[in-house]
Amino acid sequence: MEKDSDMVAIWLKKDPKRWFAGALAGAFAGLMALIFASVLATLAGYEIWFAAKILALPFLGGTATELGLSGAGFKAFLIGFIAFELLTAFWGMIYAHFTGTNSLGALLGMGLTWGAFSWIFLNNLFSPSFLDIRALKIPNSAAFFVWMVYGVALTSVAYFDKAVRANK
Repeated sequence: MEKDSDMVAIWLKKDPKRWFAGALAGAFAGLMALIFASVLATLAGYEIWFAAKILALPFLGGTATELGLSGAGFKAFLIGFIAFELLTAFWGMIYAHFTGTNSLGALLGMGLTWGAFSWIFLNNLFSPSFLDIRALKIPNSAAFFVWMVYGVALTSVAYFDKAVRANK
């Protein structure tokens, strides 16, 4: 006999250790997505730091994507990297809260859903609200795969959850 799980009970549970594990998993997944995006950017003829610099555009304007890492280029990379990591860590916390399991099958299915959600809302609806990002005309097809890498990498919450709970 199959046992039904009470999803609402999972969602109402306050579990700060799970949230912390989710933040770690989100930051890790964000790093994996950023590395993948950097590879795609390099293959498309952009500099390897381009993907991180995109996230600095709302803070620094069009100068954020200037070539190089010297001076303003490093500032743009750093701001973009930190902004992306904070964003992905936050969504990782939310993901961990709503999954409430360490079953890799369930986490993978939800991770793919979360990646698609992120692509739709963060990439296609939220990011274009910044004119400098919209002006780049980043292909949505490439961004889809970046967000799928993020979603799949979120399954690492199982590892981080076990690690956080092991440190008593």
